Amino acid sequence: MRAAGWSIVGYMALQILRISSSLILTRLLMPEMFGVMAVATTIQVSVAMLSDLGLRPAAIQSRMGDDPTYLDTAWTVQFIHGCLIWLVCVLAALTIDAAAEGGILPASSVYAVPELPGILMATSFSCVIAGLQSMKVVSAYRHLDLKRLTAIEIAAQVISLLVAIALAWSTGSIWSFVISTLVAALVTTGLSHAWLQGRTNVFRWHKDAVVDLIRFGRWIILSSMLTVVAASGDRFFLAGWVGPFTLGLYVLAFNLVAMLEGAGGRLFSSVAMPALSKVARDQPERLRAMFLKVRLPFDLVFVAGAGAVFSAGQMLTDLLYDDRYRDAGPMIQVLSFGLLTARYGTLSAIYLVVNEPRNQTVLNLVRAVSIFTSMPLAYHLLGFNGALWAIAIYGLPGVFVSLYFNGRHGLNNLLYEFSVLAAWPAGYAAGHLASLIYYAFKIDL
Repeated sequence: MRAAGWSIVGYMALQILRISSSLILTRLLMPEMFGVMAVATTIQVSVAMLSDLGLRPAAIQSRMGDDPTYLDTAWTVQFIHGCLIWLVCVLAALTIDAAAEGGILPASSVYAVPELPGILMATSFSCVIAGLQSMKVVSAYRHLDLKRLTAIEIAAQVISLLVAIALAWSTGSIWSFVISTLVAALVTTGLSHAWLQGRTNVFRWHKDAVVDLIRFGRWIILSSMLTVVAASGDRFFLAGWVGPFTLGLYVLAFNLVAMLEGAGGRLFSSVAMPALSKVARDQPERLRAMFLKVRLPFDLVFVAGAGAVFSAGQMLTDLLYDDRYRDAGPMIQVLSFGLLTARYGTLSAIYLVVNEPRNQTVLNLVRAVSIFTSMPLAYHLLGFNGALWAIAIYGLPGVFVSLYFNGRHGLNNLLYEFSVLAAWPAGYAAGHLASLIYYAFKIDL
């Protein structure tokens, strides 16, 4: 509970900072810049996840997770991985530049923006910096010691935000995003070595540690590849179909909805998964009861949040942004339905706890196939709005796969699955009431 408290406090602080950043930067920068930066970030994250070895979950669940030799080997692999990500991103940037120069890419698409290649090369260097992050971070997560980790995250975000605002104010340039990203990576990596308790890592390569990492990581790599396809397919497609302005609005709408999903993912990965992993190692007979106990708050927040965001989507846009961003409101309302299925993706980390990472891989495969078939078809038949609905509901086939896998481990309760949906109208009512109060107050002013 103490770890959960720190995780919640940290996430709330980070979201307040990010919302503050969004409120300020959307007034200092043009909407098109958010679209270009979204594509650069998506490419970087996709390359990182396509080669993800799952070092953190591997160390959390492994019985060798406290061995200095194991952690040093993981640190060495982490740094090599960060360098490879940057090199691949540089090659991707050069390829995009050549394709744009050769007229292969549509001139109206985000990929054809001249600044994109340079931004991608610069911002992806943050992966090299992050590759040097101390394994003390992994040890802190393993033992649910989140106090200083939370403080480091907040410090990095505050410093990054101040840098971004100062540069945006003085230059009005998209490079304020890039520089602030690099600063955040530097602060996080530096503090992970200087402030967290534990031994200093050294470069080391131990065969048994590598074998253990690869054994666990082979399924993580495949799962991460499919996660990239499922989670980033929307921006890859839209960047080729729409211009920077529309993509910028979509990214802002998506990020607002994704805050709830991010909160759930953070809590499960940083608190619930280590706790459940300890139960699975020491008292496996209690795992089912613990998992069902953990589920309820996640499901209530996701389902009620979906109803609240649907009813208050336009109000949120009007409250947070100026008139240039008003068209993001309807996008938020459609995307809110994705929260109903996203909770199953968050809770699928239970398969790592029970040492069945292939289940998560299959689930991500189903989601990837779903978005890569439904989104182009919906866009072809119904245009941009059709693509939005496809993005919102593409996770539905994955729900049935999750229920199947959960059933194999005795984790299902069908009455519960239907009962928790009652939180949606409650959330809708709360969002509708908030909208009425906001617009009434706005009219009075």
